Amino acid sequence: MTLYTRKSVMRGMITLFLILGFIAQRVEAQHYSGRIQDKETAHALIGVEVLTERGHRLARTDDQGLFSFDYPVDSLRVILSADSYRQRRVTLYSGRVLEFRLQPLQTELQEVTITGHGGTRGNNTFGYSPADVKGIATLAGEVDVMRYPQILPGVSQGMEGGMGFYVRGAGNGNNRTELDGIPIPAPTHLFGLFSIFHPDMVGQSTFQMGGITASSGDFTSSLLQIRSRRPSARRYKGSFALSPLMIGGSLEGYITRDKLTFQVAGRSSLLRPEFLLLRLLVGKDNISGDFNPQAQDLYGKLRWEISAEHSLEALLFGSHDYFSYLPEEEPNTERNKISLGWINKALKASWLYTPSKHLTLETSVYYTDCGTRQAQVSDGDWGVHKGLMMGSEKKELALRSHLTTRIHDIDLGMGIDLRQQRFRPMVQTLSVEGNKARDWRPAFTTTIASVFAEGVYRRPHYAVQGGIRYDLFRSHERHISHNIDLRLKGSLPLTRELGVEATYDRLTQYQHTLEGLPIGWSLDLIVPASQRFRPEHADQWYLGGFWSTPDLSVSLGGYYRRLSNLTAYRSWLNQFSLHNVSWEGDITTGRGNSYGLELWIEKRQGRLTGSLSYTLSRTTRTFSELNGGQSYPFSFDRTHILNVQSRYETIHTARREQHLTLAGYLTSGNTMTIPIASYQAEELPFWNTQKGGILVPPEQEHHATTRTEMSTMNAYRLPPYIRLDLGYSFLWRREKVTHELGISIYNVLNRRNPYLIFHENGRWRQLSLLSIVPSVRWEIRF
Repeated sequence: MTLYTRKSVMRGMITLFLILGFIAQRVEAQHYSGRIQDKETAHALIGVEVLTERGHRLARTDDQGLFSFDYPVDSLRVILSADSYRQRRVTLYSGRVLEFRLQPLQTELQEVTITGHGGTRGNNTFGYSPADVKGIATLAGEVDVMRYPQILPGVSQGMEGGMGFYVRGAGNGNNRTELDGIPIPAPTHLFGLFSIFHPDMVGQSTFQMGGITASSGDFTSSLLQIRSRRPSARRYKGSFALSPLMIGGSLEGYITRDKLTFQVAGRSSLLRPEFLLLRLLVGKDNISGDFNPQAQDLYGKLRWEISAEHSLEALLFGSHDYFSYLPEEEPNTERNKISLGWINKALKASWLYTPSKHLTLETSVYYTDCGTRQAQVSDGDWGVHKGLMMGSEKKELALRSHLTTRIHDIDLGMGIDLRQQRFRPMVQTLSVEGNKARDWRPAFTTTIASVFAEGVYRRPHYAVQGGIRYDLFRSHERHISHNIDLRLKGSLPLTRELGVEATYDRLTQYQHTLEGLPIGWSLDLIVPASQRFRPEHADQWYLGGFWSTPDLSVSLGGYYRRLSNLTAYRSWLNQFSLHNVSWEGDITTGRGNSYGLELWIEKRQGRLTGSLSYTLSRTTRTFSELNGGQSYPFSFDRTHILNVQSRYETIHTARREQHLTLAGYLTSGNTMTIPIASYQAEELPFWNTQKGGILVPPEQEHHATTRTEMSTMNAYRLPPYIRLDLGYSFLWRREKVTHELGISIYNVLNRRNPYLIFHENGRWRQLSLLSIVPSVRWEIRF
């Protein structure tokens, strides 16, 4: 009994000492925090890893460049590591908020072999670099920074292979894409197959779905901010790349060392030369018609470092897309040449003033011009040429000033944003034997004056972020309205690895995108808000939790979004009518709702890295003039969306790297309206008289005497979408040049995923857009 008691006492004392030791360790754990910025621009750096000297990750900076963690010592030596920046060893002291600046590497971003990782924990803000999207298979083989958002939770892809994406139930036209703060309305090439941003010009990108910065406005869904790279100030660098669709290159360097630097980058499509070569090889008689696709983009930046406090920057950016098809000439047959196209033009000049590490003022002026065109030219009766062209234009002139500073433990940002926009939603040109009669639709000029302020306050056990944006909107009818947007975000760490996050966003958009086919392409008509078609509004709530270790990150949360003042065509066929140029009478207004659960899992370290995203959601639309006023599923209301990305490093040496990538996609099918019945109708009045003995084609006779009953709006769901992509990349480093070869196979399973179904000649038929598509891209950097 005594022995048993002694053993019990000993066990109790050991247990007590272990508990006290654990408590002491928790009590003695010291809090560390700080902020990391770009040394040259003073911009906050997202995704910087704070590592121990043995490589253990302690923290990662968020979208404000801030980090915090607990560690049981009074001071700690750490390594700051980020893509495209020099590593830095610094000493942290507990209880002190320190600021550090990292020097950009004087080598190209692609030469950095560290793979970037998401910017913050949670399902609302994701920071990434071009290195993160290299493993994503694309149709064009191009490294595309706009591909990354499509693999995230809460995002539904538009047309297969395209760049359109629908975030948390909103439309593609509700997203905003910015290049260094400049809005780019039509950011895609070749009907949305890939973006217009050359990968060599891109530094960091940030994609926000909730808790969005108040410095940007005029959207109701997501914000994609693309930040261009800093040109090299000490050496000349360049690249050349070739893929089946594009040829391109870049060059950067200095005009005056460490003072005046430049960068240019551009690409051009190879489809037209490839078509002409194919016609030469197989013979003109074996290829019907003339096919002329064009796609180009050009980027240029000039930066002048006047002093340590002052710098000036000028940016030029443009893109051009054109597609036409002319069938072969046949006797007694009218030929129709169909052409489509769109352009982007952007100019920006900015002044950056940094009097101290706690104060930055950036003032800029920019001008953008976006235009679209659809045309049809035909050889009519007796050889008379006639044509019809429709298009739209949007021009914007803006002045922005943004101040960032730090007061005690609060990071503050504030500024003004003045914009004048000019819309011309419809342009018509009629030609008869070369004589043109233009019917320019009226131009609509609107003005938006905005003031915004936001701040971030962080303590060891919580963080609060808030922003407010006031907009004064003057419509083309000279009607003035006032709107206040709110952006709120809070996070509460429960343990070192576990925490919760909540956001609320009130967003306003002062333009409407009239989407035709559910594609998400750049030809969608953009019209200004007015008293009749009021600005769109969105309210979004999000609540979720996150769990993170140095190797693995998991987040799970739910959202609810409410949309109002949405616009839609009464019939999307009106988008393609060459005889109807009155958009005002073709659209109606309504509302929308969306809610869902989002899961994001990411493995960051080791030879095998990857991510998994899953979304369970429901999205509806309600328009009084559609579907009898009853709510109906949105076209991209996909109940289940599952994306899996993986990358395995097969070889890694000082001179060679090889990676294998595998990606899988499984989503619910789109919804659509289908015919469910047909019946014989009364013959049209005077139908037999009008025929007058002329032979009427059977199809025309059928449509004249048969009526079709359609289902309710989007009542039919297509079969699930399934796709598997495979890729392999080779990297060779030489003394002065680096070669990279990427091989990818899109849709390895060669599955014919349905885009839509239709009933023809008594049978149901399916339209599929893409089958298996192999691609290769070679790049050399020097």
